Amino acid sequence: MESVVIETLEAHTPVAMVPNGPEDAAQHLMFRSSLVLQQPVLDPCMAVGFLPLPSSGLRVGQLVTMKWRVERLKDFKANMLSDKSDEVLYEVNASWENWMVAGRKRGHVPLSTNQGSRIVISILCVPLVAGYVRPPQLCLPSVDEANISSNPPGPHLVCVLPPALSSSYCVSA
Repeated sequence: MESVVIETLEAHTPVAMVPNGPEDAAQHLMFRSSLVLQQPVLDPCMAVGFLPLPSSGLRVGQLVTMKWRVERLKDFKANMLSDKSDEVLYEVNASWENWMVAGRKRGHVPLSTNQGSRIVISILCVPLVAGYVRPPQLCLPSVDEANISSNPPGPHLVCVLPPALSSSYCVSA
C-alpha cells in the first residue's frame, strides 16, 4: 500500500467562523486536521493462480501434486521486491492436522524480471483427513500482498474422499 500524506501533521491556530444569525451569535472555532491515507494498489505486479487438481479426486493417504502458477504482470521495479529481483521467495502454508507436505515448504525460485514471465511451483502433499478441507496456500513473502493478484482465488475448500477400501486374505502354503 502506498501512503499519501495530506497537509502536515502539525496543529495550527483555529479559524473563527462567521455567525449565520442571532442564534449563532456566539463565536465558534473550527479546527482543521490532516489525515494519513493509504491508497490501494490497483495495478498488481504478480499473479498467483491455483492450478486444477486431478479429476480423479483426492483420497486420504494418497499423494497429490499441488501446483500454483506465478506470473509477472509487469516489468520489475526496484521497490516491489526485496533483495534479488530475478528470484521470488515462496512459502507453502498447510494445516498439519489436514496435510502432510513432502519436500520443501519454503524456497527461492528463479523468475525473469520481464513482463509475462511464468513459473509453476509444485509440492507433493498427502491428505490426512476426509471431508472438505482448506488446501495448502502459496505465499510470496518477498512481495507486498497488495501487489499480488489472485484472480480467481484458490479454492476455499477441497473435497477429500476416505481411503479406498482394501481387503486382505491369507493363502496357505
